[in-house]
Amino acid sequence: MFQRKLIVVLSVVALLAITAGVSQASWSRVEGMGLTVPAMSQFTDDYSNMFAYPTSVVRQNNVVWAELGNNPGGGVNSVDTEDQAFTVVRNFASIGSIAFQMKQNALNSPVASGNLSNEQLDVIWGKAFSAFDFAVRFDMTNSSYENEDNTPAGFKARGFDLGFGFDPYPFGVGFFEDVILDSGIEINTYGITPAIAIHMDNDDRFEAAATYRRYTLDRSESPTPGETFEDGGNASYAFLARAILHRGGTHTWYPAAWYVNDDLSWEVTGVTLTPRSADESYKQFGIGISDNMRVNSDNLLLWGVMFAQGKHSYERTDNNDAVSSGATRTFEEKETLLPMVFAAIETQATSWLTVRVGASRAHISGRTEFSDFVLPTAGTFNEKTRESEFNFSLGTGIKWNNLDVDMTLNEEFPLSGGYILSGNEATPFTRVSATYHF
Repeated sequence: MFQRKLIVVLSVVALLAITAGVSQASWSRVEGMGLTVPAMSQFTDDYSNMFAYPTSVVRQNNVVWAELGNNPGGGVNSVDTEDQAFTVVRNFASIGSIAFQMKQNALNSPVASGNLSNEQLDVIWGKAFSAFDFAVRFDMTNSSYENEDNTPAGFKARGFDLGFGFDPYPFGVGFFEDVILDSGIEINTYGITPAIAIHMDNDDRFEAAATYRRYTLDRSESPTPGETFEDGGNASYAFLARAILHRGGTHTWYPAAWYVNDDLSWEVTGVTLTPRSADESYKQFGIGISDNMRVNSDNLLLWGVMFAQGKHSYERTDNNDAVSSGATRTFEEKETLLPMVFAAIETQATSWLTVRVGASRAHISGRTEFSDFVLPTAGTFNEKTRESEFNFSLGTGIKWNNLDVDMTLNEEFPLSGGYILSGNEATPFTRVSATYHF
């Protein structure tokens, strides 16, 4: 679990920092410049910025953008078809710009995307004015399940997930941290993100976005008095801000800061005599800056530094009577990047071929604290870690007229030569994207 939480943190903060490019493109291009998981790219101007800063949509051309799948392990039979997406961006002179994305999972949710597997809508509207731009993004997932038979028993769930049969409590009477994410229980969400971009001199801009989000979880089992498992009713929110500052015609600086609070608190009734509840949140915040340097019209060099932290907190808010004494009382884990440095280059090798290289070095400090209900003295645990992590990536892009095909290179492939030369069945690429401009 510790490693999984580290990936969650890096997917929001580390991946925010390394993206760059001579031209806007796709997740494959972003990954090819040093990212291990597709996420936002707020330290450069890219199509992916639309989901973090909806005002970015007014600066996009008319495009159709397709992600064809993800294969991070490189195996021939391990392509993640749930990680596909199709996006259309269309500019209208009278009403502004609209972006509409279709996908199975809510891939733009950094914390619970694996538990949001029935996305229904993700749309952005934005309009440019003389002194500022304004935009709004709305996204939601929606699924449910209901079962009745000729007995008094029945089961209803918001979120279509039958991985644990008809019992909405896969953890039984043992209430532990991270039960929703680790158990894979499907939940639903909706979020609304208003955003504004203020125009300044020399085409400089200041952009900000604020998200209000609700995660809903509602499961019940009859007969009466029945069991219910539902969210705690707390809202989640996020604030992001950045500036785009042009310096001397060659350098563009991207200072940025962000704070995200996702609340997955929950309450259970009907399992024990008294209700059971827990406050649980996932917080991420950070600050950083990058310099996008145009060496010439065909080459871009980017470097920067950032500081960030991800924190997962859990606290049982009941007295644990009539429940296993070993149940978790409090749990907290943190991952801190102090700092992360990154660099990337994108070069136009020929008129139709682009080559990308990216790398990052992160110094990671971790801390985990735990306590339970063991009596007469509660059990406690405290762990501290410190490590360094290096990431290196390669990517390529091919251009035919208005069509760009971007690929993230499988690092095993150049060394093995693929199946023909070595018998290694690893695929040449771990992700392929296509963007059509019209």
